[in-house]
Amino acid sequence: MKIFIMVLLSISTLYSAMSDESWANLKKQYILSKTLSQDANVQFGMAMAYSYTGFIQEGFNKIASIPSIDPTFKSLVVDKYLKKTELNPNNWLHHWYLAFAFYVNERKDEALVEFQKVINLVPDPSIKGWAWGYIAYIYGERKDWPRAMTAINNAIKLEPDGSGLYFAKGLALKETGDTVGAAGALVMAGTLQAKQMFGKRSISKLKND
Repeated sequence: MKIFIMVLLSISTLYSAMSDESWANLKKQYILSKTLSQDANVQFGMAMAYSYTGFIQEGFNKIASIPSIDPTFKSLVVDKYLKKTELNPNNWLHHWYLAFAFYVNERKDEALVEFQKVINLVPDPSIKGWAWGYIAYIYGERKDWPRAMTAINNAIKLEPDGSGLYFAKGLALKETGDTVGAAGALVMAGTLQAKQMFGKRSISKLKND
């Protein structure tokens, strides 16, 4: 059972210390996604906005919905964002999109490279933290726990309010036999989640504004 992987998909009320700019862009993208509900590119953009603001389940659910809108999207999205990164190699957002394009096409080593480029390019520590979180996600899929733990610790240093990151850390520690450390991380995750459910930047707030 892929416990480490599933934990990052299990929390739909995640909050992170996102910037005002990221929150504003998320709200704008949400409105656009509702207006253009059958546009695969818009829906992918919505998935990406969810993913770099910590709404992990929402992001993956949105990605999963795209084939029903456009079955060809998956086969075209890598080339699209390869071209964008070639034209503008310093735009972190293009690399973020490309990382997920690689991921959904099972090109995960290339996804890791792109997430690292995001970390090197983006100034926002919260987004850096989530990039490390997805790196940990990929290593968790591979059961490479030492690398997953390094990545998740990097993620938490940059995004200390990400409750999903603490859940992931706790379950990764459990996999390595550190039950005491795992318990501490899971308690922290639960505390943050309870606080965040009533925060100003929750998924319910986004959808009900």
